[in-house]
Amino acid sequence: MLRRQRTDTLLTLLLWFLFFIAMTTKQAYGKSMCSKELPGIVRKCIEEVLKMESFDCRLYTPTLADYQQKCPTSTLICFEKEVNVLVLESGNKSSPIYKPKLSIRLKSLIKQKEGANCPDCEAHRERAAKDFLTTLQTILEWMNDQGCQKPSSH
Repeated sequence: MLRRQRTDTLLTLLLWFLFFIAMTTKQAYGKSMCSKELPGIVRKCIEEVLKMESFDCRLYTPTLADYQQKCPTSTLICFEKEVNVLVLESGNKSSPIYKPKLSIRLKSLIKQKEGANCPDCEAHRERAAKDFLTTLQTILEWMNDQGCQKPSSH
């Protein structure tokens, strides 16, 4: 019973997380978006993963350097795909993430610039779920620092 509550809590957090990931993909094109709430949501996901003692899930994990160089969109795509894997590995098939409409909507928001020559998600190292989420949190905080800075006065 307790394990099911933990899984349900994790899935709820991950669904919110996916919603915010979809929003952040717009950063690669046009006006920068940021979310001060998203790193906190990821932090809660990390806490939930740590509570799940026997949870052993390895996920392809891009780095901050991947995002900063020329591949912000493919980096976010990879995180979005791997969050889907994380939800699947957690074992709750009643999750709305299984509905194809969500996946189609997320994919329609993400468009890679032509000629960017970015690596596929599978080219990144596999890391434990906690490390995956920690790296994502670092990237989101960096995005917030870049996109939410006050303009400098001249």
